[in-house]
Amino acid sequence: MSDRGGAAAWVRRAKAEGWALGQFNMSNLETLQAIVGAADESRAPVFIGVSMGTMRHAGMAYIAAMARAAKATATVPLLLHLDHGPDLDTIAACIDLGWDSVMIDASALPYGENVALVREVAALAHPRGVAVEAQIGQTWEEDGDGRTESATGPEEARAFVAATGVDYVAVSIGNTPGQLDGEAPIDVPLLGRIARIADVPIVMHGGSSVPDHVMREAIELGVAKINIDTAIRLAVSEALAGHYGQGRPGADPRVPLRAAREAARIVIREKIALFGSAGRAG
Repeated sequence: MSDRGGAAAWVRRAKAEGWALGQFNMSNLETLQAIVGAADESRAPVFIGVSMGTMRHAGMAYIAAMARAAKATATVPLLLHLDHGPDLDTIAACIDLGWDSVMIDASALPYGENVALVREVAALAHPRGVAVEAQIGQTWEEDGDGRTESATGPEEARAFVAATGVDYVAVSIGNTPGQLDGEAPIDVPLLGRIARIADVPIVMHGGSSVPDHVMREAIELGVAKINIDTAIRLAVSEALAGHYGQGRPGADPRVPLRAAREAARIVIREKIALFGSAGRAG
């Protein structure tokens, strides 16, 4: 089901109703199919996240074609999202190919440069019906080894949203993208202060490492979009290792890939239930 132009509306609805949309990052065809399968089964709208690592792995044109096929067969809204877009050229190409939502990540730049770049993206995306995400404050890198962290200040977040016109904003509150220990040191009081004055839905990156009870509290405070990547990768890797580790390579790689797809689907379905998005697509 296509829902171009509806990403911002879905996230605003989630915030207003006290639940969150999951952004589940795809790595290949099987993980995309797992996302679609879990979303259809759960009757949940979802974001399909595409990181720059996946872009380099599969290619933008292939990803766009797979997403079109997924939307044509799905019975729930699938919102294609660029995760941590690095520059205007990449974002413009994604918009041309049908992305529903784009993130420009200039959080490592000085504040003024971050604002200026996000405003350019908003001016490019919004007339095309594409939603915009940006980040204020720095978290661990999701596709690299960087560990620079800078917590988001509430007043800084409020000013950033007002200056840029973003539809939803990612913040740094102790979240640890790329990790899966279930013990990210989330600063819940800080999140609450940001959510009260930011005036747009909050995005939580690194959702795989956030304990369930903290996640529920974060959603109550205003987190309305949650990114999941590492948990999916781990499920896929464990399924493949279980097959090949038992000395059963076989001649057909589709056999372990089916197992990996099913393992990812189960993880995604569980996260959808946790976020309260099951049944929201009607």
